[in-house]
Amino acid sequence: MSPASPATAPTPGDEYGPAAALEFELRYKGDCCQPGALHCYPKAQGVPLADCVNIIPMTDSLWTPAQLCADFQKRMSTIAERNRKKGIIVLLKTERCATKVSRACTITTVALEKRSTPLVDNFLIYGVQLKPRDGDIPPGSLPIETGADAWKNEAAGEYRFAQGPGATLVFLNPGNGSKIATTNAAALDLQKMLQDVLLKIEDTLR
Repeated sequence: MSPASPATAPTPGDEYGPAAALEFELRYKGDCCQPGALHCYPKAQGVPLADCVNIIPMTDSLWTPAQLCADFQKRMSTIAERNRKKGIIVLLKTERCATKVSRACTITTVALEKRSTPLVDNFLIYGVQLKPRDGDIPPGSLPIETGADAWKNEAAGEYRFAQGPGATLVFLNPGNGSKIATTNAAALDLQKMLQDVLLKIEDTLR
């Protein structure tokens, strides 16, 4: 099995949490490390969204806040109320840093996919992988994506994706599509951010 191939599913008790996230990340890290080099993991890859079960890939008809909220409501309508998610996370990433020491996009992806904190389970997560967007100021202004992927330029603008500090995370209120908060992998304190967003969503429901 190659380093980027999904391994056998872990037992239910080990499926989520920090250890599961670390194990999942290691599958894509490759078997070579060159300490001190810029690309110190030359065989590493980012985590494809197709390999994730808890991150819903965005498409040309599923990316705007309104579309995501409509999809969220449809999905939640089939779930018992006690098990329904409370918020939406939008993940935008390029994975260009996959071979570097930080692996910021990869780490953010596995933290969400494997619920490194239980609070992640309160959110329905949507994601998209973009081509690197150097010089894209303001976000979405450059036609970097073409053809069937051209909608990704608009998505980069809508969610203010910035190339450089790793993945961008945008938190939406599923009730009205408003953007509650935005952060990036470099600044992310996932536990605190999730707590703050949940409190804001609960305030709108009172």
